[in-house]
This record gives sequence, C-alpha cells and structure tokens, in this order.
Amino acid sequence: MQLHILTTSLLLLLAGDAAPVTAHPSPGPELNLKLARQASQTSKYCAPQSSICYLQYATTSASYPIFRIAVPDVTSAPFDAILQIVSPVSLGWVGFSWGGGMTSNPLTVAWPNGNTGKATVSSRWANGRTLPSTYSSASYKTLSSSKNSTHWTIELVCTGCSQWTGGQLSVNGNTINTFAWAYSKTAVPQPANPSSSFSIHNNVGMFSDNLSVAKVPQATFQEYVKKAGL
Repeated sequence: MQLHILTTSLLLLLAGDAAPVTAHPSPGPELNLKLARQASQTSKYCAPQSSICYLQYATTSASYPIFRIAVPDVTSAPFDAILQIVSPVSLGWVGFSWGGGMTSNPLTVAWPNGNTGKATVSSRWANGRTLPSTYSSASYKTLSSSKNSTHWTIELVCTGCSQWTGGQLSVNGNTINTFAWAYSKTAVPQPANPSSSFSIHNNVGMFSDNLSVAKVPQATFQEYVKKAGL
C-alpha cells in the first residue's frame, strides 16, 4: 500500500501555546523527519473478532498510540465514522484531529477514567492555540473501552466528524485525507468528566492517506455499531 506519511510537529498544538515537540526527539529536524517516516505507516487492519477493517496508523515505538478509522461505504460526507485508539497506559490523554490540525475542525480527545477500566471521550473544537472548548456539533457513542496492565483502548462512533464548517473528509480513493494527533503523559484532573481541562501535549504528529481500506459495507457498519454499543 502506498504510504502518505507527513509526520511532523509544526501544525498541531492540542492544548495551548507551547513550542512544538518533534515526534521523535533527536539531534536536528532533518533526522527527526527521516526517522518518523521510517518508523510509522498506514496499513489495513482487520479485527479478528469482527468483520470490520480499518485504516490503521501505527509506529514501531511501543510508547505511541495506534489509531484506526472505519467508515461506511458511501459516496460522500456526511457519514458516521468509527475511531479506535489503543494507547499505552503511560499516556494521560490522546487527541485526534479529523482535519489535520488543531484549529477549525473536530477534535476527539480521550483519556482513561481512573481505575474503572473504562475511557472517557470528549468532543472538542479550537479556534486558536488555546485549550480546545467542548464542541456540540459532533456527538459520540462509545462502542467499547477497556484497560489492562499495558494499554487502555476506546472505540467510538462519531456523528459530525466527517463534515464541518470549512471542511470534510473524502471517501474518493484518489483523494488524500490528512489527520493529526497529540498526546500527553499527564493525567486529566477530572477523568470522568468529558468537559475536564487537560494539560499541554508532550508529542504531536500527522499522517495522510485515502480512506479506501477503511470502507465497510453500509449494512455491516450499521450492524457493528448497533451490536457493539449494547
């Protein structure tokens, strides 16, 4: 599969003004970008316990989160979208940008809910380099969440993340979508509260690809969402 990796730390600051942090700290930005491209990739991932396949973004580092996206096989936005985040337990929160940057697009922020074994999802939007505010134009249904000794995981379906004022996702196989991510190692102060504040990120990055491998037959998508949310 052709890779479209644009990992960088210059565009996404999910929680306030701060100097950008490179995705792979090392001596010099040129080496950082080279290492990031070598160590991260998009691919097709099919869950062994279901009929759902995803576009997956992962790196070779066990300290980074994994992101998986699935969408129904439709021709254009708006549509519901599934996002799965698999995060090391060392991370306090993980953020995902549907439009490839911090501002002017839906942001999905998730964090572990203390020791409950569950995770909390928060819908956010930012108009500037400040703590993103809650965003009511995107809503979420948690399909599953869990936590073990090494990772916490959340899978959710978002209504309102595929199209927003000023942008939208494309399901055209010839069109590239750019996404972005961030994370912090600091736990949020109110883990059960989706409106909780959260700290500045420790790391940020981006990736790009089309959504061809993320497409799921509409009936399969709808049935999965219905069953998983029970």
